[in-house]
Amino acid sequence: MTMRFMIYGVGFALAATLVPFSLPGRAMAEAGACHDLVGTYLTMNFAKGAGSGDFTSRSVIVLSGSGQASFTDSGEGGEAGFGPFTDGRGSWRCIEANKLHAITLDFTTPTTEQPKADIGRLDFDLAYEPASKNIKGTAVLRLVPLGSDPLAPGKGDGRQFEITGQRVEAP
Repeated sequence: MTMRFMIYGVGFALAATLVPFSLPGRAMAEAGACHDLVGTYLTMNFAKGAGSGDFTSRSVIVLSGSGQASFTDSGEGGEAGFGPFTDGRGSWRCIEANKLHAITLDFTTPTTEQPKADIGRLDFDLAYEPASKNIKGTAVLRLVPLGSDPLAPGKGDGRQFEITGQRVEAP
């Protein structure tokens, strides 16, 4: 074996050994404390302070093992004073065992009443109950003009929601 192949072999072995130690914090957290959170959830969303029987919308929230989050909502067609919007995409991270913070971004679509598009940012803080396989928590929606930075920390209270959801599982 030539010296060149030996060096490549040592380099490959060293790289293979270091890969587990170089995984992003998110992946390691999901593999441990938040692994059970990965999945798809059907939620009921309540405007904060509304009665428990008076939900605002239903949603599907998907949390992937790679830290991606997606959000689809029954209210995407819009409502009075609030224009239609697209599905949301973003990311999530484990905060502690069975608790997460996620951010999704979506776009409003212009209407006669709301002629300028905005970017919607939803900040989720959710907890998972392993025994019931349910999630529960809050979401805050903030809208910013299309040319603004939606990744900057939110200002103001935004529109607040309480969320409850159950895991969707294949039969």
